[in-house]
Amino acid sequence: MKEKSIAILGIGGVGGFIGAKILANREDDSIKLDFISRGTTYENIKSKGLIFTSPDKEVVLNPDDLLLSGKVEVPYDLVILATKSQSMENAIIENQSIFCENTLVLPLQNMVNAAQCVRSLVEKSEVLDACIYLISNVQNPGHIKHLGGPGKVIVGKPLTDKFDWAFEYLNQCGVPLMLVSDIDTHLWKKFLFISSLGTLSAAQDVTLGEIRANPKLKKLWRCLMEELIQLAQTRGVPIDNSDLMAALEMLSNFPTTAKSSFQLDIEKGLPGEKSTLVDEVISDSLENGLTCPYYQTMEEKITIRLKNISHGTT
Repeated sequence: MKEKSIAILGIGGVGGFIGAKILANREDDSIKLDFISRGTTYENIKSKGLIFTSPDKEVVLNPDDLLLSGKVEVPYDLVILATKSQSMENAIIENQSIFCENTLVLPLQNMVNAAQCVRSLVEKSEVLDACIYLISNVQNPGHIKHLGGPGKVIVGKPLTDKFDWAFEYLNQCGVPLMLVSDIDTHLWKKFLFISSLGTLSAAQDVTLGEIRANPKLKKLWRCLMEELIQLAQTRGVPIDNSDLMAALEMLSNFPTTAKSSFQLDIEKGLPGEKSTLVDEVISDSLENGLTCPYYQTMEEKITIRLKNISHGTT
């Protein structure tokens, strides 16, 4: 009999990274780990296992159970919600049976309000604000490549110690986790980095290394971050220029050829997380009486890229 059970819903860059870390580092299988996925990802993991490539090695790993999204009938003690933001709501609705009053849910989307959105869909479960610092891309469905970032998970500290087992377990399995009382600040710091960098790389079709090396691109990135900082500050979140500088420094940790997952979606002609990373930044800024000309310009470029790709032009 397993003591506890964990489900990772969505086996993309984030879900695959966390799943691989747990499977490679757990001392035993006393805590059950299941993957919930769909489509080609499900089929590839079923036939080949999860392929996980890190800077030093490549491994093939298998969860205790691989389950088809929408076909799961039992609740879990911990659900790590790792779908893309645009798929989150449908994934939760499709898998309502995995949530119960004893379930802890950690949403790791590139959003500042993911937990708020999730709470309205799983009213009985405990949902905590959380984010992860990671660049990990899908090479092919079921094949994940870790490109950079420590994979550190930041979680808003709960009012109970009921879920300490989950936090301790993730740390023991090589997923560094920190509980904080100022989670809103951490969510915005992460969004400051991922939204601005994803937007710039997708609009300009450049790698992270090209941004790092090109003064004009770096200046554009700073301008995008400044627009995000003013939006955060109107919401009472205390991020400032020091966080901008920290984001600039963080870029040095990633490979020169690395691309953001949003950029990779755009290259395929898919809008990906455009709604949360770009569109909502613009609409929220305008609603708060702010100007965001750099985000608006990048949005126009991304829209043109998507149209050109759909028409077979570059």
